[in-house]
Amino acid sequence: MTNTIGSSIEGKQLKTLIQELAWLFRHKGALIILLGAPILYALFYPLPYQHAVVDDIPLVVWDDEQSNTTRDWINQLDASAKLNVIATLPGEPNTQVFDRFSNAQLFIHFPKGLDKNLASQQQTVIAYGGKADNFLVYSEGVKSMSLVLAHINQSLALKAFYFSEGNAVTASAAAQPIEVNVTPLFNADSSYMQYLVPSVFILIVQQVLMMTLGMHWGYRFEMDRDVGPVFYVWLAHIAIYSLQGLALIVFFFRIMLPLQGVPYTADGLRLLSVALPFVLAVVGFAMVVSVLFKEQESAIIWLLPLSVPIMLMAGISWPNFAMASWVQVLAQCIPSTWGMNALIDVAFIGHLPNYKVGWTGAFIWLSLALCVRKIVVDRVPVVAPSIV
Repeated sequence: MTNTIGSSIEGKQLKTLIQELAWLFRHKGALIILLGAPILYALFYPLPYQHAVVDDIPLVVWDDEQSNTTRDWINQLDASAKLNVIATLPGEPNTQVFDRFSNAQLFIHFPKGLDKNLASQQQTVIAYGGKADNFLVYSEGVKSMSLVLAHINQSLALKAFYFSEGNAVTASAAAQPIEVNVTPLFNADSSYMQYLVPSVFILIVQQVLMMTLGMHWGYRFEMDRDVGPVFYVWLAHIAIYSLQGLALIVFFFRIMLPLQGVPYTADGLRLLSVALPFVLAVVGFAMVVSVLFKEQESAIIWLLPLSVPIMLMAGISWPNFAMASWVQVLAQCIPSTWGMNALIDVAFIGHLPNYKVGWTGAFIWLSLALCVRKIVVDRVPVVAPSIV
């Protein structure tokens, strides 16, 4: 008798899984979103970031001194890999003139009397700045200019001490009393390819799973189909979409990122240890959200526009701690917030994320998904079973 009941349960589970898979393979729109969209996006999204680093930032120089010294300094600025001097102008910085150079991002000003101040060992103020509408460009450009100026300043100081001390050893020590050794932990090249692109790939995994699962759930109500045994459908959806989510993570991290020249340090098992709770949380989250959808198109209409806000709340382009308190709370409820940061930490920085948070999120969302689906199904009139 026990064997008969066990066989019946297993048969019901297998039948439900086959029915759910049958729906997925018969609905081309869902397959395109689940399989086609990630492949297409993975090929075309990284293209603008192929150079990986920001270099040749357009720079306008105002040279009010116009001497051999300032010309040498301009050449040093232009020789920097990060900077590209596109114009050298007389006088002082002028906003209207700067605006005429549409691609200019930075400016620097060498004031009149610079050579005289140098000769008398007087301090000279050099103004520099630029457009701050792109933080990456601004920070890289200003940092590059400051490094060139620091090199020039060190050279001038060294000459002055050589002259005054007459001792190369003493002069070198006095000119550089502190030696700075900067060791960047991550993204030393300020590369979008090594941070933003992988984060967007992780977001794609979440959004395509949510949209496809939402369509999968909504078709039942749109077509007046039998919802089926809630628990077995829940298990079937976990199996189908978790495997698909893990496959997408492997596709992005093992194939597309190396293909784009973005190496990562994590091994496969370490990556999987983070990807699994993330994907399970996404599947549960998608199930909860999808109970509101009574039509297949609802999943696309609602979830596609939410992709950008969800990414912003994850703290990838703007730090999460700088957001409003209620936004921070909301962001922590979305699986991609933990998933993005955890996968980036493991893949590129070598830091271990908080696994407890990841697995807690997966448990809560999957449990909540089973509960809300049961509530919704109990309120839906019973429909005669039909073949999917």
